[in-house]
Amino acid sequence: MLLTVQIELLSSIPTFHPAWLVVAFAVLLIGVTKSGFGAGVGLIIVPITALAMAQLPPGEQAALGLLLPLLIAGDLIAVFQYRKLLDSRLLRVLLWPTVVGVILGAAMLWGIHHIGGRSAALAAALIRIEIGLECVVLVGLHYYGLVKGVERKLLPEPSRSWITGIYAGVSSTLAHAAGPVIALYLLPQKLPREVFVGTCAAYFFALNTAKLPAYYAAGQFGHVSFAFTLAWLPLLAAGALLGRWIVRKINETIFSHVVYTTTMAMGFYLVIDGIWRIAGG
Repeated sequence: MLLTVQIELLSSIPTFHPAWLVVAFAVLLIGVTKSGFGAGVGLIIVPITALAMAQLPPGEQAALGLLLPLLIAGDLIAVFQYRKLLDSRLLRVLLWPTVVGVILGAAMLWGIHHIGGRSAALAAALIRIEIGLECVVLVGLHYYGLVKGVERKLLPEPSRSWITGIYAGVSSTLAHAAGPVIALYLLPQKLPREVFVGTCAAYFFALNTAKLPAYYAAGQFGHVSFAFTLAWLPLLAAGALLGRWIVRKINETIFSHVVYTTTMAMGFYLVIDGIWRIAGG
């Protein structure tokens, strides 16, 4: 029985093409980021997977559907690794805003899926620019506060958690791009490093699981087989182990700066990439 499953998984992987190496790197990166190292780096997973798969038989449209089950698997691994280290209060205040965000994002995803053509590409580009600007502005304010010796919070609770949750739900549904948003919400809470990672893991497991019906309705799982997705799990698990090892080796201050710096870098990347797409590059 096990041998039969292994043969089916191996046969589901298409003939080798150099672009598959990029997809493999993206899957490894899912495991690394899900274990807590460099939350902002996760932003690059979707675009590099889409660019790589545009050169392959499944096509660029397969990227979101391929990645969602792998993201959920990565969340499960991280939840197991940090199962006793999370802040349930923060999860509760983000829950209902995130549900609202997922519903709004699902409606937008359905609309983009049915519009097609240049209008859909323009909408996707604008979403990337908006997410990128949000990352750059929020991280910039954080470092400005450090230089001036003050701690900045743009909004009091519960407004801050509602805006964060809705925004995270929408951006995650459309582009798997909520990592920096949640990181920038949690980091000022001064959580211990592993509690930060555990809280992120539990939050994203709930968020990504909630996206499954929306992705199914929008036809995002029709481009690749489930067996093909399963074939990537060993690489994802290796990335999770690597990420956990890295997190344990760096101190709290370096960890915080890595998250903030990678978030800003990926924010600039998304802005430039979105502008490039609108210009027809």
